[in-house]
Amino acid sequence: MADKDHQLSALEVGELDMFVDSMEPTRLEMIGSQVWVDWHIRLQKLNQQAVLEASSMQEELTKETLISCGKLPVLVYEAICIQVWRLKIYPQIMKLQPSPTNTFGIYMVLYHEAVAVGLLETVLFHEDGAQCISDVAVDLLDYAVEQLTALLALLNNDYLNNIEPTLTESATDELERQKKSLQFDISMRCISIVRYMAEHMEVAGVGASLATNLFKISDVPSLLAHLIELQPWKRMNDKGDMEVFNYGRWCRASDEDLQQMHRSEAQLWLCLRQLLLEPRLAHYYVIDDCRRSAFCRIQGKITDEILDQVPPLGDLKNFLCRLSVGDYSGLHNRTNGAKNPGCALIELVPQIKNAYMKQVHKRTKVIAKAQLSCFEMDGSEDSRIMAKKLLESYTSDAALAMDSGGAKCAKCGDKASKKCSRCKNEWYCGRECQVQQWPKHKDICDQFASLMV
Repeated sequence: MADKDHQLSALEVGELDMFVDSMEPTRLEMIGSQVWVDWHIRLQKLNQQAVLEASSMQEELTKETLISCGKLPVLVYEAICIQVWRLKIYPQIMKLQPSPTNTFGIYMVLYHEAVAVGLLETVLFHEDGAQCISDVAVDLLDYAVEQLTALLALLNNDYLNNIEPTLTESATDELERQKKSLQFDISMRCISIVRYMAEHMEVAGVGASLATNLFKISDVPSLLAHLIELQPWKRMNDKGDMEVFNYGRWCRASDEDLQQMHRSEAQLWLCLRQLLLEPRLAHYYVIDDCRRSAFCRIQGKITDEILDQVPPLGDLKNFLCRLSVGDYSGLHNRTNGAKNPGCALIELVPQIKNAYMKQVHKRTKVIAKAQLSCFEMDGSEDSRIMAKKLLESYTSDAALAMDSGGAKCAKCGDKASKKCSRCKNEWYCGRECQVQQWPKHKDICDQFASLMV
């Protein structure tokens, strides 16, 4: 079985170079077209292949090819492009068609953003990935911090207690729930991206501008402290069982999950450590009473068990202990007589989002009307072929291998071996869970089944 998993690939021979070489930033008005759908499938396969290589300790050819061809900035453009589409075009589409009969096409676009962010998360783990995105590093950091802010908004609006679909859910409600679910997934991935960028900002060659954004503009340390307090990676389900968020989905927590530090929690702590122990902190960041209070509240969360698992957090614990017993702000406000210490002479500002916003300025209705027909899935031969290709890419062996060891039951989250025979999109551990889940699954099953006829 191990050898079989090792050989598993999302790409055919020769596809890697061809797919990477063809990567170009999307023109926003092209979203939903057949050309764009083909690009979406290629991007999804690249993401699946990158995850398979990273998780199975294979040679990371996907990462190397993306970097050597200088294509990582394209992923930043893709994420921001769909973000602008989600903010500006999606609301207009929902106004034009408030009760869509099929939500699959729109979901595909929203999912595209998650795929681009997922691939960035995988590749930016490496220092050479940070070098490759130096020209768009400020744009990516601005985007990632916005996603962390959106995560806080979701949590403050009680998102974790309103995830499951209701029996009376309309197509519009379903789409809105899916949008929030993808936003949550993207935001959780952006925790890792912010950490990698904080660690590699000198390598990226724009350290001063990134530090300005991290400390002065966005106050990322305080943002991270609030997320550590809220613990968004876990929740209680309606049965009172603890669930954890892994690989894009919620699963019932095992004994091992409860004993081990969650990956997202580790990323938050390591990122906070990097920022608070960063030498630039003294010049960029004033630890006032409000910030000090936020940091002191999380000091007790660094337990001996956590230190055993992540020893580098010992330095952070010492820092927080010193902060809690005295006014530490004086040390961080010393400027050694310099004026505006640490500030860059020329500050880089995000440009990609503004460029996309200009593309849609006063054109949102026109673009929405033009794209609406692309999402209707009218049952024609072309739409059936497109839907089949998409579903195959979403439910392939490579896609399942990314999902923490295989398919998970849509009802209970346990390992699943049975697929819905009608839509071939949802998995179950047995007949009982499938019957219980059917009232919630029926509408989406009807949509997929109609597309595949």
